[in-house]
Amino acid sequence: MLPENIKPGISILENDNAQINLVRWMHQCELMKRYYQADVALVLQKTDLGYEVIVSSINDSRKYLSGTVYSENTELFHRFTTSQPEGISINLSSVAFPLPDDFSAESNILSRPILWPDGSPFGCLCVLNSKVDEQGENSSFMLEPFQILLQQDLALLCQNQRIESLSMRDRDTGMLNHYGFIMMAPRQLNLGRRFGAHAAVLFFELYPNAPRLETLEDKHIRLLGRIIQDTIRTADIAAHYQKAQFVVLVFIDSERDIPHIIRRVEKLLIQQSDQLHLDSAYSFFSPESSVKLAPMIEKAKSQLRSQQANQPTDSDGGGMKLL
Repeated sequence: MLPENIKPGISILENDNAQINLVRWMHQCELMKRYYQADVALVLQKTDLGYEVIVSSINDSRKYLSGTVYSENTELFHRFTTSQPEGISINLSSVAFPLPDDFSAESNILSRPILWPDGSPFGCLCVLNSKVDEQGENSSFMLEPFQILLQQDLALLCQNQRIESLSMRDRDTGMLNHYGFIMMAPRQLNLGRRFGAHAAVLFFELYPNAPRLETLEDKHIRLLGRIIQDTIRTADIAAHYQKAQFVVLVFIDSERDIPHIIRRVEKLLIQQSDQLHLDSAYSFFSPESSVKLAPMIEKAKSQLRSQQANQPTDSDGGGMKLL
């Protein structure tokens, strides 16, 4: 399986991935173009929007530029990305399915699929007008080193993401990440129960306050992270859970303390920026409770407005009390 923070449907052009050297990928395209004496060589990624050009060799036309997206229903690219590892060659003059306009002047494409480390399709390498007849039946053999190199870069990217997750720290906020919270919070909860402390799992989710602010930025996420860390006590544990969500394990005297904590965070956020809106939810449980932390996290999270869109509305309202 791929790491949780690797989204195959999101273009790698949208992420600042130090492990993916797109300049080197472009150089590989230039080498392929030169070897095959082709018109152009390019790398395509299958994304949620369609098939996107990631890099291509230099060509005289304005076609095949990085970021160009072709329809997800393009039969040609579907065949390329789902072909056997040794790839395929297609004579475009004999195909029975429609071609994208950019490929109408091409006569032949040689291709090999590119895979994520878990074996799922990433996209494909394409060499246009590759003179296949002159190269012979094994003309795709020289694409293999480039195919392996690109797949090794994708494996390095996934490995790095796993290492960052295992480090238990969120790079943007400096707080614990999702993995760190799952690792640290149960031990702290058991310790608090031993001393007879009541506890609660709090979720905070940040929203832009439209129309004053349409989209969240990284600085807004960091702002809420700082406010939460300044609000909680040393014994409490807070983490940047995902995207604009934060989770906190707090130890309190009674359930009545929870709204005070939430209001304090909301007040500090408004003081810092009135362009932001905060949603919150919680699950409360007493020291006598034997409920595990994981279901408490899920039930608190399910109270958030963003989660209730796909769930039945809880008739009891905001917080959830489990004894």
